[in-house]
Amino acid sequence: MTDVVLGTAHLFGLADEATSRRLLQRGWDAGARRLDTAPLYGGGRSEPEVGDFLDGRDGVRSVTTKVGLEARTGRRSPRHLARGAARRLLPGRASGALDAALDRRATRPTGRFGSEAVRASVERSLRRLHGRVDRLLLHEVSPHDLDEELLALLRRLLESGDVGAVGTATANALTAAAVARGEGLLTVVHHEVGPLSPPVTLPASVTTRVGHGLLGGGGTHLAALRDALREPVLADRWREAVSGTPFDGPVGLPEALLARAAHLPVDEVLVATSRPDRLPRSVSLARGDVALPPAVLEVVDAAAAAARR
Repeated sequence: MTDVVLGTAHLFGLADEATSRRLLQRGWDAGARRLDTAPLYGGGRSEPEVGDFLDGRDGVRSVTTKVGLEARTGRRSPRHLARGAARRLLPGRASGALDAALDRRATRPTGRFGSEAVRASVERSLRRLHGRVDRLLLHEVSPHDLDEELLALLRRLLESGDVGAVGTATANALTAAAVARGEGLLTVVHHEVGPLSPPVTLPASVTTRVGHGLLGGGGTHLAALRDALREPVLADRWREAVSGTPFDGPVGLPEALLARAAHLPVDEVLVATSRPDRLPRSVSLARGDVALPPAVLEVVDAAAAAARR
């Protein structure tokens, strides 16, 4: 069974205040005991809300936050940021722009991980999260950000017990190089695991792999697979594979992509939505409560291969 992490990027941005609080409660009620937040999320509101929500609750397994991207008043809204994230995963014409951006990030530091800025960000996160940061991730880090000064600070944070573990949450194409620059210090990795996401090869020093983007950013991989499944041969294979299964219906494909999480080489999978009514089902599927028939998985893989062409 795959452990589920409740993602909070939608809170107080794509979801309004009342809905955001319902999402936290519905996720908890569905059994999610790991939460993922960041200073950026919700224009800065996600961290303190998560901290207040978890304060005094028994059974919390991990609280993850990040450093490197901060909320800025008057800048892009969370909705705009989410659209930007979706565009980064679009196939076709958008891939050229993405490749160019990744090339730039792979060859130079971002300038967002100076030791003083990181230290101040961690201190703010600890206050907002009532002193608990089990995992601290370098948010959209470039391998060249990982200099000796940053690594020394991360070691001090670990040795002091201020954070339990450190890791990365960056583009798949940059993840392996960033981990290598971490000299064994980065033991947690978040990476994209949508059906069109490039694979990530990691060393044994990484003890926790967390997959996110099961449908692709903004559902872009889901849309690409839907297009591929319009091809008559694949359409027939899909209908035959899902017949008589829980995935036979209008939401069968997105639910199959969620259930695919149990077949991925990850320890945990991040689930996020702006719809409280969908969250319990999404958690259940991603956790592996509903078995994904091998024939359905085979057609999903075939559609992904067709979408890449």
